[in-house]
Amino acid sequence: MIVDGPFFRQTLDALQLEGDERLDAERNATNIIRAVVNSYGTTPAGELDEARIPNTQITGLVYGRIQSGKTRAMIASTAMAFDNGFRISVVMTSNINDLVHQTHGDFSIGLPGLMMFTKDNDLEREVPNTRVHLEQGNGHLLLVCSKGSTSLHNIADFLRAIGAEQYPTLVFDDEGDQASLDTNTRRRSTSRIAVAPSRINEVIQTRLRTAVPRNVYVSVTGTPQAVLLQSAESSHRPSFIVMLPPGNTYTGGDTFFRSDEPEDNPNYISLVGAGEQAQLLDRAQPMPEGLRRSLLFFLVSAASAIININLPEKGFSYLCHPSLKNDEQEIAEERINVFLTEVYSALLDNSEGIEAELRSAYDDLRQTLGPDAPPFDDVKQTIVQYLPSRRLLVINARVKRQGIAYGRGMNFLIGGNTLGRGIAIRDLLVTYYVRTSRVSQLDTMHQHARMFGYRERTLAYTRLFVPRQLYYRFRDIHQSDADLREFIEGHQEHPETFPIEYTFNLRTTRTGVLDVNKVDTLNPGKQIYPNYVIVPQAEAAYERMLQILGSHFGADDANEAEIEQLAGDGAEISPNEAEALVRLIKTRSKNTWRDPSIATVIRKVAGSFQNRIILRFRTADRRVDEGGFISTGVLSGAALTEARQADRPTLWIFATESAAGSEGGGGAQVYVPHIRGAEPIRQIVHV
Repeated sequence: MIVDGPFFRQTLDALQLEGDERLDAERNATNIIRAVVNSYGTTPAGELDEARIPNTQITGLVYGRIQSGKTRAMIASTAMAFDNGFRISVVMTSNINDLVHQTHGDFSIGLPGLMMFTKDNDLEREVPNTRVHLEQGNGHLLLVCSKGSTSLHNIADFLRAIGAEQYPTLVFDDEGDQASLDTNTRRRSTSRIAVAPSRINEVIQTRLRTAVPRNVYVSVTGTPQAVLLQSAESSHRPSFIVMLPPGNTYTGGDTFFRSDEPEDNPNYISLVGAGEQAQLLDRAQPMPEGLRRSLLFFLVSAASAIININLPEKGFSYLCHPSLKNDEQEIAEERINVFLTEVYSALLDNSEGIEAELRSAYDDLRQTLGPDAPPFDDVKQTIVQYLPSRRLLVINARVKRQGIAYGRGMNFLIGGNTLGRGIAIRDLLVTYYVRTSRVSQLDTMHQHARMFGYRERTLAYTRLFVPRQLYYRFRDIHQSDADLREFIEGHQEHPETFPIEYTFNLRTTRTGVLDVNKVDTLNPGKQIYPNYVIVPQAEAAYERMLQILGSHFGADDANEAEIEQLAGDGAEISPNEAEALVRLIKTRSKNTWRDPSIATVIRKVAGSFQNRIILRFRTADRRVDEGGFISTGVLSGAALTEARQADRPTLWIFATESAAGSEGGGGAQVYVPHIRGAEPIRQIVHV
């Protein structure tokens, strides 16, 4: 594989990457394109097999972090893909004008001189020239489009018109967990009639991907929960995963949400009242105290940054997340604007009250700036200088624009979902987040963490103002993300299931994109057992199970009754030993217990208890109905009560004889396994 070709070198130079940044770009692009090329197919010499048409659709996942440089990785990877035989690259981004404009601009800078079109070009007129460029000039083509139906149809028609089916194509789906997935999946899985795919998903799968049959489709996101929970039959289920590590100067969840309690992280977290959202959105109420503090802190912080590190091209920014609703965002903008005018007037009048509040914010800033804090009088003078030219920007679907029109000084951004998905906010210093919901989606709320990014230079000036309950949600989301990354990195082979943990008042993703017949949730204390068993079980496996059970309970060559007598309160085993036991038991289960994934679930459960599991054993009679169906778990009565009180997860193995009246008669020997979690395990969803 070529890792230092002309496209790639030109791109790194165009991006002006040096030192660690250049090394990071080289490493990330190499990892991504190696996975892409290997999945597509290679010649005996290890080069891309350009003549090959893959037998099945190839889908991959690049798992990055929020604002960690995923776009840069796509740009560098596109260049390396061109060096390695790919001729066309399609980059799909969110159907948000600001993000389409941002992505196109970034790619234009990183790939200068390349034939590049967007949805805004007259594509029909470009067909003849593009065909000549590809056929006779051995050229390359980049298309950047939004995930809107019209845009995708136009791009698909253009690809067909230029004969794109001839060329290896790399498709990047930026924010691939958003818009692209089939939002009718849940309806289809519960309906007795045919349900068509959702519009955007259908266009991508039946129009775009079929226009370039020699494609590798790569979903890129920092919140892959919806992608990972796709069923094995889904064309969005990844066949390879590339983890995208952040650079050394990245600031993320470990900085803001590493502590159980917000008071343990006073340098970056400032608590506001639980009722501030309602107070902010009610014009009759006074200005919320936390919002007031956040705005004054930003004025002090931005002024200090202007003095110490100069003013960046797009100024310094403040972000307010008040609500999902456009009307309520405009109320927040109105109240913030009025307050800033009052502050400016008070400063001109030398008001002692506002000066005292600014001095309190200044003292807060000195906690992180220390001796680098400029004199308070200089800070105050800088605020007076820049506050009149402040810029307030409401960023939502109602306001049409091409990119965010930052001012050169102090910017105040107010928005909702548009600001929570892919939009990079440069030099963001203060975030005020009070947007609430009864149940938050883990992936959506994680995307709202716009305070993440390469902010080492301005970290000391940075604060998050947030209610306690929302801090806890962000903390739990961060922990769930860290656990998922650890799980994937610990399974170098592609895992059969992806267990994702979450807590009360959170759900992993929007439910419409999940197949309810393939996705299960394991709650704390839930009893899991196979509801369809194979009767009778293989004699060799049955005997091997008996030997292993005997060895765990110190009863070699014992029968079931003797082992049950010795088993008592159980024996502690490791996840490896538990996995060895359950793999011996083959089932046809159609509930939460699934043979291919149950070992992974056991490991995930045990991980919350220092990898400790209690093994229990007993005998029981059980009715086995048609097809091997067991209507209820074997664990009941006193045994069930005891299991609920266990301080560790328990693996029960029941040696069962099918009762009289069972299918095939009574007396058939069957092992039925049960897993029961314990507190404080969090909820786990898996596919």
